Amino acid sequence: MSQIVTKACDILDCYEGRDAAITFTLYFCCLLSGFYPNKSKLHKSLQRIYKRLDDCRVVLRLYDDISIIRDMFTYELRPWEKNFLVRFLKCIHYISWLCYYPSEHIAWLGEVKMLNVDVNLWLFYTNFFWTSALFTSAVWNAYIVLQYYTQQRLDKEKKEEKKFTVGFSRKKNFIPWTAARKAVLATIRDGSEFMVAVHYLPRGYLWANSLTYVQVGVFGICSASIRLYALSKFHK
Repeated sequence: MSQIVTKACDILDCYEGRDAAITFTLYFCCLLSGFYPNKSKLHKSLQRIYKRLDDCRVVLRLYDDISIIRDMFTYELRPWEKNFLVRFLKCIHYISWLCYYPSEHIAWLGEVKMLNVDVNLWLFYTNFFWTSALFTSAVWNAYIVLQYYTQQRLDKEKKEEKKFTVGFSRKKNFIPWTAARKAVLATIRDGSEFMVAVHYLPRGYLWANSLTYVQVGVFGICSASIRLYALSKFHK
């Protein structure tokens, strides 16, 4: 029991863990609110909690711009990434995040009347870049998973190393199971959140504004749960 409590405290002590826990809670409230009539007191109370926790996440993200820039140039856009598709998707992914944060800041400042801007327009920009970032992440991680299983199939067939696909050599681009496992989790995580992100776009974009509270809650909880699971397994 003490180990579980210690692990939970370790996760909540870090920024990623606290954000994932808040995300899980707000989507859980959204899920519960969907089981009650929209005009009921409990539904309105759960939706207010959902909105307050969402506002809390916005404030926590005020200084994430710097870390995104660091991750973009330090960890992700490494010069030895040979696969053009992965490199291209990562570029679009991080450009989307770099545009997302300023857009969200401007929309937030507009909502609190600090800036005289069209809040709805900047919220659209925010949700558009959020959707783009999640989509590119889900696609590139799914591609890594596909590469891994292609690699496994070729191993079983005992193909020669020279017959591996471009950018898939044993020496430089061999994909270990640990990387493939993280890619699977990331694909499901970002794919689930992508469903929610599209929902918040203006009506007319795919399934925008068509999900129920329960559906939004389920997809959001799925994404947040995977984040918490990954932190519990891999966070040190």
